[in-house]
Amino acid sequence: MKQLSNFSRQKGVALFVGLILLLVMTVLGISAFQNSHIQERAAGNARLQSLAFEAAAAGASNSINFFEQQKAADALPDEECGDNDHVGWENPTDWVSMDSGHPQVTLEQRLYCLADAYPDSADCEPGEEDDGETCIRPPQSQLFVLSRGQVFSGGDSVAMREVEVRLDIGHNYAVGDGCGALCFPSCNPGEFEFPNSNVFQVNGQGGPSITGGCDAMSDAILAGIKDNRIGNYIDPPATSGPGSPWDTPENTESFRENLEALASTQQSENPDSCQTLCYYDGDGVYEDNGNSEYGTVENMQLTYIAGDADFGGGISGAGIMMVEGNLNWNGTPDFKGLIVTLGGTFTIDGGGLGGNHAGSVVILNHEAGTTNPFGDSSFGSIGGGTAEYNYNCAMLQLANSTLLGTTPAANIWDPQCNDGPGNPFQAGPKEMVIASWRENIGWREEFFGSGD
Repeated sequence: MKQLSNFSRQKGVALFVGLILLLVMTVLGISAFQNSHIQERAAGNARLQSLAFEAAAAGASNSINFFEQQKAADALPDEECGDNDHVGWENPTDWVSMDSGHPQVTLEQRLYCLADAYPDSADCEPGEEDDGETCIRPPQSQLFVLSRGQVFSGGDSVAMREVEVRLDIGHNYAVGDGCGALCFPSCNPGEFEFPNSNVFQVNGQGGPSITGGCDAMSDAILAGIKDNRIGNYIDPPATSGPGSPWDTPENTESFRENLEALASTQQSENPDSCQTLCYYDGDGVYEDNGNSEYGTVENMQLTYIAGDADFGGGISGAGIMMVEGNLNWNGTPDFKGLIVTLGGTFTIDGGGLGGNHAGSVVILNHEAGTTNPFGDSSFGSIGGGTAEYNYNCAMLQLANSTLLGTTPAANIWDPQCNDGPGNPFQAGPKEMVIASWRENIGWREEFFGSGD
């Protein structure tokens, strides 16, 4: 029998190894081709997604102009968007096609409102609907612009991105003397207990609803507001540098002295009246629980109370009211103009509906007759709080011009301000801003339908 040589056996092994290497190289080649193809497709998809996102982002940047164009065209179905009692649009506006600047890319935009909800796990307030889990209150709504960018190929949409922008009014034009509807100019926070009631509302009319003299005061104010009641404050609380006379103890004391002197002169003409200049009674508190009227818009009045004040009943008034001590009001002031309490504490005592303050309420701890540094300022609620506190520049300016005229006090307190519009649709000095934006991952069907 003929035996195989070592050389023949070696050629067989070499052939086998060569075949194995060829197989490995073939597999690697196919794998490399597939990876390359996948990467190419991924890069292509990323490019398409990038084009769609660029279109949507461009629409978001143009959202303020888009809103103004739709507003000017009277294309909006609901001009109450932004009001406190608005519950949201049931049907959003139709998509509006915009120029994307690319032949394969489309840009569409639409407006809608979203109703905020303020759930309350605590006991419901009177007038609130209880669904068994939360307390239902009239929600505040917010204005949104949705921008959708799409890339088409062969008539089919192959990529889509959406960017949602929330529009708001810039809060920088209504505060001319550094104060909002409620104002705490000092930087010495005391205790703050804002009413946990759905009928209590503070409206900055485009400026801050509540102002503090520094960050520490603003932080204390925010800590005193119940999280579920933040919707009661139509404009956000903010830190504001108070203008004269609330900027220094010296200016505050000078303004107080001028008001006391002016009130004293007026009081001398009617010594039996306590409507203008009121001093301590037997227990050191001036009380009025009747239906007294401390001036009207047509006939504004200066009221100076040399001590604490306790009001209740159907009290109303207009003009300037300065209280040297603390102020306690049963219900809510039905007052137009400026209220100042120098005792450092303003307390809402009791419920009762009604009342609408329009102007500014200044709570400042200043010791009359001195220029000592300001002390702690506090706000309290006993038994709930009701009605509205609205910043009103026109009333402040009317009180200044009517009551102070050319006296030195008019120069110390000179409110240079403008009332802002209540919502984006109203006329008036305003600046629209993009308050926030996000990429919309999924359409909110529960609010706006399918989005088709």
